Amino acid sequence: MLVPFLIMLREGIEAALIVGIIASFLRHSGRAALMPAVWAGVFLALGLSLLAGAGLQWMAADFPQKQQELFEAVVGLIAVGMLTGMVFWMRKAARSIKGELQASVDKALSRTGSGGASWALIGMVFLAVAREGLESVFFLLAIFQQSQGWGAAAGALLGIALSVLLGVGLYQGGVKINLRQFFRYTGVFILLVAAGLLAGAVRRLHEAGVWNQLQQVVFDSSGVLPEDSALGVVLGGLLGYMHAPVLGEVLAWALYLLLSLLVFFWPSPAAASAAGAAASSAQAKRAESVATAAVEPGKLRGALALSVLVLLAGLVAFALASSAPRQAHDTAAAADGTPVVTVEISQNSCTPDNVTVPAGRVQFRIVNRSQRALEWEILDGVMVLEERENILPGMTQSINARLAPGTYAMTCGLLNAPRGKLVVTPSAAFQAAAAKPPVMAFVGALADYQVYLQTELITLQDMVQALQQRLAQPADAANQASIDGLPADVLQLAALARGQYQKLVPIAMQHGDLNARIDARAADFAQRDKDPAFVGLQRIAAGLQAGDAPETLLPLAQALQTDLQALGQRLGSLQLQPASMATASAKALERASTLVPGEATTAEQGRWVLQFLRGSWAAAAKTEQLLQPVLSPANPALAQQLSASLAKVQQLLAEQGVPADDADAAQLHGAVLNPVQCQNFAQALYQASQAMSKVNAALGLQP
Repeated sequence: MLVPFLIMLREGIEAALIVGIIASFLRHSGRAALMPAVWAGVFLALGLSLLAGAGLQWMAADFPQKQQELFEAVVGLIAVGMLTGMVFWMRKAARSIKGELQASVDKALSRTGSGGASWALIGMVFLAVAREGLESVFFLLAIFQQSQGWGAAAGALLGIALSVLLGVGLYQGGVKINLRQFFRYTGVFILLVAAGLLAGAVRRLHEAGVWNQLQQVVFDSSGVLPEDSALGVVLGGLLGYMHAPVLGEVLAWALYLLLSLLVFFWPSPAAASAAGAAASSAQAKRAESVATAAVEPGKLRGALALSVLVLLAGLVAFALASSAPRQAHDTAAAADGTPVVTVEISQNSCTPDNVTVPAGRVQFRIVNRSQRALEWEILDGVMVLEERENILPGMTQSINARLAPGTYAMTCGLLNAPRGKLVVTPSAAFQAAAAKPPVMAFVGALADYQVYLQTELITLQDMVQALQQRLAQPADAANQASIDGLPADVLQLAALARGQYQKLVPIAMQHGDLNARIDARAADFAQRDKDPAFVGLQRIAAGLQAGDAPETLLPLAQALQTDLQALGQRLGSLQLQPASMATASAKALERASTLVPGEATTAEQGRWVLQFLRGSWAAAAKTEQLLQPVLSPANPALAQQLSASLAKVQQLLAEQGVPADDADAAQLHGAVLNPVQCQNFAQALYQASQAMSKVNAALGLQP
């Protein structure tokens, strides 16, 4: 009974205290009429957490651990921002008399109307409660389904009740103390809570696989004050105490607290004059009466009623889910054929401590044989791949993991206990599944590629803008170079811009009209470089080499900028598909291989060719980088082939003194290229295009 009591006290105390502070704040600031919005946020968060937990229980599904940790981390960071803003607003307002405070609160909360204020409060309270809601529901479901008798369930419910009483106590105490003391003491307390939230968010980001730096344990006080002791639970709920924090968490906690307290206690400016205060007070009373009348009780009652209905539905769903028969825990395989591994953990060991499973989906059933609550993790170095927290003594928690081949570590009881070994062997089933990753596996890559295109286009527009400046004021070119960091020599700048455009070519070449204007060749026109339709980067370069007057070339540069703006609009509305990334990149590489000239007899020509080659390589390398996480598990051999072919292009560029870093590419002076060297470049690009063309088939993206 004691262990579940302490766990639920820890889960609930933080949310209850934040809600209590917000409620006290509203009461102190003359906005008690908005209290129904606070209750609506609480009931809505509880109801939705109960519904989500029950729904996943019925579907025999998990809330994936990484997504759960990421959700809690994001909500924690939002809560830190909200609480910090609230503290410093309170600090500023506390310098004034009560009437001024009420006027300031009314202005802040009524800026978007009383309805907007209500929804803002509902949102803040909802986040505070929902942060631990789902995890608590899963924990309670396990208790109700697996406990013999009502002792554990009663302990968990008592923990929730005590956390609520602490929140009510904070509310009552906050209402009774005077306004200045309330803001002073509560402000410091909120900053301590926010520091703990921030440290916890850093831990959640690590467990979600987002942040894996600074993971050295700073100290381990588990022998003196473990987190699951009564005092440890209270300190954890209030201040985010952890008995074995890592360096990143300690730094986040300390830096936040140092900076926030420094600003909080920094001497404030002198108070306003008495006359000004009196005028503000009179204005505040008028604003207060208007604001109070503006609050629409009907809408708040409607929101509260809806949240109560959601809570009741959640309670009914939870009751039904918790009374559902538990699945057997002693089978060797799940109903769908998924391997099942049972691991029994104690405080300092696990049985077995050396596990071998095939790659793919595996279900782990973790049985706690100790007398205290434990967690179990699968680790890849410092990265947490999967975990289950708060496994009660004698109870079982399940993890459905999808593991790639490799060797991993398992925590066995306490985090400082010796670790077990988990070996994942290659399997045909995993290879087949990896060859057809779900569409969601490409969401991040597509979003990243969209950002990449827009970023590189902006860089190209900056280059063309600099080119216009050089053509308009050639005498000042040297001064301009020191301002924007781009080459003062216009031919060098034109070559750099052409290479930059190559980064966009895989997608830009699909817009034939604009591509023909931006990067057409003289050979594509009847009158070659004298043809009026010949415009764009290569026309400007040809004019510069021929010694055309700057005033003749300036309109061409201006038209080029207009075309780039049109391209940007199209890229902004582009709906990329997973298959299009590799297909477009393969076509661009093959096209580039055909455009490599037979030789470059001057350094000027060589610079033009090398910038073109560098841009072509950079575009393909970006695509390869984004697709590598899904390609490597699906077809390791092809992933290696693609990487090696692009590395060959980069090696040939390096031999000609072409830097890989964008910042250094602007100063490339070029080199003479003989026919063999040009042929080597063309062949390397073609080989890379052939490897890239096989990617979609390897990922199951071809119809």
